[in-house]
Amino acid sequence: MKNLFIQRLLYSTLLMALGFIQINLDTSEGFNFGHVMLFIGGIILLISIISYLKSRNNKLLEKEMSKEYDERDILIDGKVAHFLIRFLMYEILIIMFLTNFVVIPTNTALLIVLISLIISEFGSRKYYNHVL
Repeated sequence: MKNLFIQRLLYSTLLMALGFIQINLDTSEGFNFGHVMLFIGGIILLISIISYLKSRNNKLLEKEMSKEYDERDILIDGKVAHFLIRFLMYEILIIMFLTNFVVIPTNTALLIVLISLIISEFGSRKYYNHVL
């Protein structure tokens, strides 16, 4: 996982500086958006510092968890991909058959395909993890 501490730190300081400038330069009455920018910059700064400290303490655990795939994971990925390709082929054939009788908008058909693939990928991965 990429370490985004420097980017978050720079972004939060920039946001807080812009908020502070806006608070000082805005003389209108009512709601001042500078307070919101200052608050969000502080929250991002706090979150980035906490995540940086946590990641520093957990480097040993991350090294152990970032090992390469073993043979079982490769087998599961292959079986899931094979199942999803067959499922996608059958689903496209069914949708092609249905479009001869019912008008289905393209966006709706693609949404149906995406949702069904997400559900089937999740289910097949769980199944193969349990079986293998």
